[in-house]
Amino acid sequence: MNLRFRHSPQLVCLDAAGTLFQVRGSVGAIYAKIAVAHGLPDREDLANVIEHRFRQAFAAMPVPVYRFGDRIHNDRVDQQWWRELVTRVMEGLGPLSFPDFFDRVYVAFADPSAWEIYPEVDGILENLRARGLRLAIVSNFDSRLLPVCEGLGLSDAVDAVIIAADAGVAKPGPGIFDTAVRRFGLQPADALHVGDSLTEDAEGASSAGLLAVHLQRDWSDAAIALPPGVRRIRDLRALPDLVGV
Repeated sequence: MNLRFRHSPQLVCLDAAGTLFQVRGSVGAIYAKIAVAHGLPDREDLANVIEHRFRQAFAAMPVPVYRFGDRIHNDRVDQQWWRELVTRVMEGLGPLSFPDFFDRVYVAFADPSAWEIYPEVDGILENLRARGLRLAIVSNFDSRLLPVCEGLGLSDAVDAVIIAADAGVAKPGPGIFDTAVRRFGLQPADALHVGDSLTEDAEGASSAGLLAVHLQRDWSDAAIALPPGVRRIRDLRALPDLVGV
């Protein structure tokens, strides 16, 4: 089946976590280790319990609401969003010095060592750049994304890193995609966005007028119907042929 788009983009935008890199180990394991150090009684299934609760809580959290042009305020919104999420995850698990725990957890995920790049990423980014494409990371990740990208070598591999707090709107809102394409002096139809979230990435980008690709790394998950024109790939190795440059 030919997935190639009818016209080739000039800009490829990529989501961050779940698309370019993933947590090294698991969120549950990192939370559990820090929680035990801050008073939570250890138990054999603690990491798995926290991981399950994290996935449920993350999926239920509302999209952050930002102020356009107010990065300081937006950074506070992001931190409060994470504080609420972590509160939901840890609530009722046992005695815990939560303020100290949260501070440690928040800082832990700003450390590049907490993350690992997917195996194909470095080669694919080099391939796309060699074809003359501009590259941007477009993500709802907060300001911690910047040191993470720097430490993982991604900052030098792309032309821009755009986070929701800077754009003043989170995916799937069109504003963050508009910010990306305007950064390069392009129109939405000149850009392609790829990410692992059907709603935030594929549907959001498509609604904003970009070419859109849904990255579904785990094909054991049921394949949900795609919006018209959206492509689905298993990993980023499919991108060079798909863009057709």
